[in-house]
Amino acid sequence: MTQELIGRWVAEDNERAFLEFGEDGSLRGSDGANALVTSWSADPEGLNIKSAMMTLKAAPGMVTWVTKARRVDPDGDLLHLFDAAENHLGDLHRQPPGATHELGGR
Repeated sequence: MTQELIGRWVAEDNERAFLEFGEDGSLRGSDGANALVTSWSADPEGLNIKSAMMTLKAAPGMVTWVTKARRVDPDGDLLHLFDAAENHLGDLHRQPPGATHELGGR
């Protein structure tokens, strides 16, 4: 299950909002304005994201729920995000391999 998680997942409305999962357990992402750097793990409860501190900048088109995720569930090319209370926050879409991107930008 963890192998299908590896890679970059983007918000449909704003590709600057993303989560990128590394094979080494690293996780980086953005809500479209603020950078997130933390880690993820595969636990008996599922695929979990360690909470992290972030800046609190604002920008047009931010997808604020992306950085609130504490558990994820990959489902093909969709990644379902849940908060600490198991509320469904939204879904990200797998970015195809080879697509160009920059941290927090296009």
